[in-house]
Amino acid sequence: MFGFSRWAALATALANTAPGQRHPDLLTTPTELAALLRAHDEPEPVEVDAADLRDALAAREAFNGVFEAASEEALAERLNAMLASSARPRLAAHAGVPLHLHVDAPGSSWGGWLAASGAMGLALLVAEHGVGVLGRCAAGDCRDALLRVGPGPARRFCGATCASRVRVAAHRAAAQGRSGSPAAP
Repeated sequence: MFGFSRWAALATALANTAPGQRHPDLLTTPTELAALLRAHDEPEPVEVDAADLRDALAAREAFNGVFEAASEEALAERLNAMLASSARPRLAAHAGVPLHLHVDAPGSSWGGWLAASGAMGLALLVAEHGVGVLGRCAAGDCRDALLRVGPGPARRFCGATCASRVRVAAHRAAAQGRSGSPAAP
């Protein structure tokens, strides 16, 4: 699968590898970077080294800055800076893959590709859906990035685990309020 939706999803997944309240750093080795790329349908060969990891970590920091932007102007400034420093759009066909868009500079590292492609994907989503398409998980102990796209109401949580945990906590709090005694764990 090619295209900006995949790039935006990969940028979000990369941002979520940063250490947080609920997990340690999930991107510490080239092997973990290769696994992330493969998990997001990057075709083989996926061969990464320490320089690729270094550049991917820089892209991760930049993407987290985008998701943390406090205003539309700050978000645009951050994405525009990423695009200006890394994007060189061109059409390419190689290794039996049909004509498709590459947005990184020729010869870029995997980290450079992640920065350029992810920034382009996020920029196109924001241009199409507005800045509200980018968000952070609403669970108090999770700040993972999320994309609010698709049918139905806007997503508030990064996944089912956080959504369930918050609903269960709210249910227990309501039950405790009705009975006056602590709800069972």
